[in-house]
Amino acid sequence: MNKGKIKYIAAAAMLCFSAVSCGSKAGSQVTGSTSSGTSATTAETATEAASETTAAATTAAPTEETTAAEVSDEHLADAVRLFEAVNTAEMLRTGAGVETDNELAKEFTVKENGKDTDMIFFKVTDSRFSSTDDVKKLLSDSFSGTLLEKYKGIYEGDSASFREYGGYLYLVQSDGSKGLEYAGQPEMTESSDTSFTAAVPVNNFGVVEKMTVKAVKEDDKWKASSFTIGKHKENERK
Repeated sequence: MNKGKIKYIAAAAMLCFSAVSCGSKAGSQVTGSTSSGTSATTAETATEAASETTAAATTAAPTEETTAAEVSDEHLADAVRLFEAVNTAEMLRTGAGVETDNELAKEFTVKENGKDTDMIFFKVTDSRFSSTDDVKKLLSDSFSGTLLEKYKGIYEGDSASFREYGGYLYLVQSDGSKGLEYAGQPEMTESSDTSFTAAVPVNNFGVVEKMTVKAVKEDDKWKASSFTIGKHKENERK
């Protein structure tokens, strides 16, 4: 899936949740408006009904729907950013979504299934990355714990996808994830001052499954600590 569509869907999700809040306000305005032909008796009845409704809402325990809406408003933007971060990281593992010059290539030895294998790497021309430090920063700004450890293999170690040589950055491209295709709206399910959990439907090889991301607050930033897609085990999507 191309990068532009991914960003569009994420933005649309944010707009949709904003529209929910705006819709509530608009609804209140419409409900509260009266025409000049409305009788005093009708107005008084409406006022009494509104007062009773307000009193009932004050004493009633909050419902699941209300709680979910409040949580969604609180961390939606952070959740969307982390969905995109997971998507980017999964693509980096295979070299997808990174601009390269395929006329400029170099051979590096990598560990593949425990054996040394010579593979062709292409010079990176993507403005986001000029060194492995750039790749490291992008990932460390969005991931924590075991998930960050998993993605470290993208830029360091014997099987790293990125390599530096002669002042240039090179990348190996392989079969695998080419990007997520979102199939619905994001949903917040849990939230606290230090963590939250969010989910979004994705098209996973023709099957719509739910991607769930758990996030923690670290160094005053929200970072994904784990994720699952459908039946896949946490942090083990291949």
